Amino acid sequence: MNYSQVVGQFHPLLVHLPIGILLFAFLMIIYQKWQKAEMTEAISLALLLGSVAALFSCIAGWFLAQSGEYEAEIVQKHQWTAIASTVFGFVAYFYKNQRMILSSIMVATLTIAGHFGGTITHGQGYLFGKQEQLAEIPQNVEKQTKIDTLNTSKETVKQTFLYQEKVVPILEKKCYSCHSSRKKKGGLRLDAETFIRKGGKNGEILIGGNPSKSALYTNLLLPLDDDKHMPPKGKSQLTSGEISVIHYWIKKGASFTGEIEAETVIPQVITPLNEVSSQNILPENLELDILEPNLNKPDQQTLEKLKNEKIVINSEGLEGKKLAVNFVNIKDLNTNQITDLQTIRENIFSLKINNKALSDVNLGQIKTFENLEKLNLDQTSITDKGIIKLVNLKNLKHLNLYDTNISDESIDALSSIKTLKVLYLWKTKISESGIEKLKKKLPNTKIEYGNFKFSKPDSLK
Repeated sequence: MNYSQVVGQFHPLLVHLPIGILLFAFLMIIYQKWQKAEMTEAISLALLLGSVAALFSCIAGWFLAQSGEYEAEIVQKHQWTAIASTVFGFVAYFYKNQRMILSSIMVATLTIAGHFGGTITHGQGYLFGKQEQLAEIPQNVEKQTKIDTLNTSKETVKQTFLYQEKVVPILEKKCYSCHSSRKKKGGLRLDAETFIRKGGKNGEILIGGNPSKSALYTNLLLPLDDDKHMPPKGKSQLTSGEISVIHYWIKKGASFTGEIEAETVIPQVITPLNEVSSQNILPENLELDILEPNLNKPDQQTLEKLKNEKIVINSEGLEGKKLAVNFVNIKDLNTNQITDLQTIRENIFSLKINNKALSDVNLGQIKTFENLEKLNLDQTSITDKGIIKLVNLKNLKHLNLYDTNISDESIDALSSIKTLKVLYLWKTKISESGIEKLKKKLPNTKIEYGNFKFSKPDSLK
């Protein structure tokens, strides 16, 4: 484990604490001077706590900077102004008679340090203007409209530079915050042709003409909770149209200067996300033409009926076409309520029913929810006979069977669901040997089974 990297990751968490405390101390100093109030002890405590917190933040920031993933010049400015803020905070703590001037300098340096920190994270001009354009513009390339020489009033189709006009805006909006001159996550920059061709610490990311071998594209298709998925979870994700542009550009040779007609229709990619290999190398003959399932909007009358029955329904994306359904408020489960879900089954991606009234019969209905990715059946009355009905859920990634009566008889059925990422089996009747068997059959699945062991403390002799 890289402990310096672990320590560095605490910097974003720690950095806001000293800012708040030190600014509060400064406000108390102003208040004390104007109102002649006695707040010396409170100010001293705030300055001390804020300066100590700033010190720890500086240490964590120093470790974070050692990754080499950030622009050195801005990091240096951020680092030294932050250190100056910390020093002036400590000096103001010890020299009470000079606190007004010292704390004023402290706040000034703290503001500058914060500005540089914001620049590192969000880019130049993040406060009042558009962020800096970092992309390398192809030289000697000029957009132009071709005019019919026989009729100057008749304009032919405009030519568009695919990389500069279609790809760069996507990279700038969704990728530059982590992969540009100001930050080089994984040693990778995407703000210029040279750097894109070079790749990062894990090697090349672009193979012209072959999207399935280009990590720049394949990493976009991985499940959101995969460590290699880009952009990472929590960041603004690319739309299916944006991913299709990346795919089309690479498939056409990944030219940084090539043109296409502006009216060219870029084909949408058609392979579901969960069918894409978790590796960066996909079959050469795999044609990826669609990213998201083609869903209809859920029936509004059904939604209203379910909500009136206190069933919680939330949107999970695709303009309300992906739904998460939760029976948490239902005490007396009615089989008809699950039957009603059939009308919107293609829209259900997450389903939670933790009710003893749920039985194997209901699983016969749930097995038709073809897009289901998360299924929570904890504390229900399902058995091994019911689990067999779930093997047809080809998109299932999370399955919670906590505190149910399933046993080793379900091992074969569960191990056939190869898409599973997380499986909860705590307080079930599956044996330890059964758990080990499942682990071998599902090596890429995280199996939670409550394996908490407490070792006895060594006795004194």
